Amino acid sequence: MRHPAPLRRALGLAVVSALLTLTACSKPEAPVATSPDSTPPPPSAPRSAIFLHPDGMGANTWMATRLMAVGPDGRLAWDQLPNVAIYVGPTVDSVNQSSNAGATTHAYGVRAELDSYGLVGGKVPMAASGQTQSLMVEAKAAGKKVAILNSSSLTEPGTGAFLASVVNRDDEGEIAAQILAAGPDIALGGGEMFFLPKGVKGVHGEGVREDSRNLIEEAKAAGYTVVFTADELAALPPTATKVLGLFAHEGTFNEYTEEGLAEAGLAAFQPQAPRFDTMLAFILARFKDAPNGYFVVGNEEATDNLSGENNAPATLDAAMGADRAIALALAETKANPSLTLVVASDSDNGGMNATSDDLNDPEDLPRPLPARTASGSLLDSNKGEPFLTPADANGVRIPFYITWASDSDSAGGTVARAIGPGAAPIHGTIDATQVYKALYLGLFDKDLNAKP
Repeated sequence: MRHPAPLRRALGLAVVSALLTLTACSKPEAPVATSPDSTPPPPSAPRSAIFLHPDGMGANTWMATRLMAVGPDGRLAWDQLPNVAIYVGPTVDSVNQSSNAGATTHAYGVRAELDSYGLVGGKVPMAASGQTQSLMVEAKAAGKKVAILNSSSLTEPGTGAFLASVVNRDDEGEIAAQILAAGPDIALGGGEMFFLPKGVKGVHGEGVREDSRNLIEEAKAAGYTVVFTADELAALPPTATKVLGLFAHEGTFNEYTEEGLAEAGLAAFQPQAPRFDTMLAFILARFKDAPNGYFVVGNEEATDNLSGENNAPATLDAAMGADRAIALALAETKANPSLTLVVASDSDNGGMNATSDDLNDPEDLPRPLPARTASGSLLDSNKGEPFLTPADANGVRIPFYITWASDSDSAGGTVARAIGPGAAPIHGTIDATQVYKALYLGLFDKDLNAKP
């Protein structure tokens, strides 16, 4: 999360209504029968990997998402990934990750400092593979198609650290320049402001670059098709395979509390921008037949930043979008046994928890529900009434509410999950560096955990 805002406790009714509408969607199919110790079928296509990073989501956030989306007896796409591990993610100087330190570890397979962004000790580190380059740069050098997607700016570290290295995370103009120079086949997200110089007005607002470079014009000269809205993205023909999407001035969501959204008359997600799963679907349609395979890194930042605002409806809406993206990637693994999918967050932001505790005792929790529990925890409800799950196996919709522990990152119950030929390292309790090693095994069929 970048800038936690003061906490406010009202709930935008329109946001809740939209969220509850999402819960009416059909439940995912039954869990995949593969066990964590099963041997995947021999790959029949070039090795590929997808890394999806729903930022700020602990196991507790996934539980709340499950309750809201499919109910107590339903299962998310996330639940269908057979390899499961407790993710332990300290940095070299903190018990928890920052977004940029976690992304640096995922990109290089080494522990980083809390303020790292593609650098360790002030220089580009030697990755766990022995190469002084990130996993995405190594994959591209091997002839694989590469893509990044982000619901925030493309310069946000969950994706940016795979292609850029800077001393200061806030040097987003330099990050944007390095991303373009790295030449990903497809890059979709927000952050138009960092691609334009000051004084130049773009589709979504004015640029902020200090060096007078117009990276959008440079991208076009380099052969990119540049699009700015969901409609423009959807209209691109299949032949458009080198694409830069800049769908917002900065992030594609509005980073406010429920009360802030209501006061501003805004939805949580900006209507001109494609959602996270839509961006992934676009990429997969163009990569599935890549002759040398592919590597995709996607970061859903809204789950992190909106939980930092303690905005339960918007956070869960973002989480359901992340799960839809997981469902797309999971379907692709079924069609392609050479594909590895890894899903992991690096922190538990906000400490969201769902509970029905004391709901049947009006003396403990009177109606309307209070803004805080008796212990002082922030309490999120539906305009003073509990949220309701979709029907359980007995046809009962169970009431619950959300509590928040903080407005920032913590070393909570973070989980990594995986499927495919690189999934073996995602098992038991793992260090954050194992995410890199699983992706490396999936991409290059080389086990970095094997003893020489």
